[in-house]
Amino acid sequence: MIDAEAHYFEKLAAFKSESIEPGGIVLLGSSHFEWFDTAKFLPKWRFVNRGIVSDRIGVTDRGILHRLDVSVFDLSPACVILQNGVNDLGELWRHGEPSVKDIIACYEQVVARIKTRLPDTPFAIVSILPTTGDFAGITPWIAPFNVELKRIAKDANLEFIDFYPDVVGPDSQLRGELTYDGLHLNEDGYSLYAERLDAYLASLELTQP
Repeated sequence: MIDAEAHYFEKLAAFKSESIEPGGIVLLGSSHFEWFDTAKFLPKWRFVNRGIVSDRIGVTDRGILHRLDVSVFDLSPACVILQNGVNDLGELWRHGEPSVKDIIACYEQVVARIKTRLPDTPFAIVSILPTTGDFAGITPWIAPFNVELKRIAKDANLEFIDFYPDVVGPDSQLRGELTYDGLHLNEDGYSLYAERLDAYLASLELTQP
């Protein structure tokens, strides 16, 4: 099992040591992005992967809110794609906190800071995914949370990439054939994910160096 705190700071150190060409597409989130093999699934685009396994939005003293410089602003990105929230909801399920209100408030801070610093950069929010199996306890919060994310995107005039309907089953849980553990996508799941992201990126008509 990964030590989430140690991994977070190891990744930050690695990010800071990298020399990144401007104009990449930043993937900002947690394990769904860190483990996304973009070279395999979306080879025509140049990504800067800023996913960190187990990362959260930043309600505590670490998380996306606290790493925006090294993860976004220092990179002069062509586009930012944000997906996060399920790890915070997992904490809520297991420990009763943080509240959805606090998670959403922090999410809004992240969006506002990116919009303020990069007002002309394409920026999309991706819905969080359903869960199943050992993680099915998170299920009741997923759909309502996505409603809030859609509202945040609309209020900020951002694209909302709603991947949830593509992967949810009739029981409101993640379809079993798309996951290997009830939380993370397998290759079939990532194939669907890549189709959604590719369609969005194609619509932007980006020119990448």
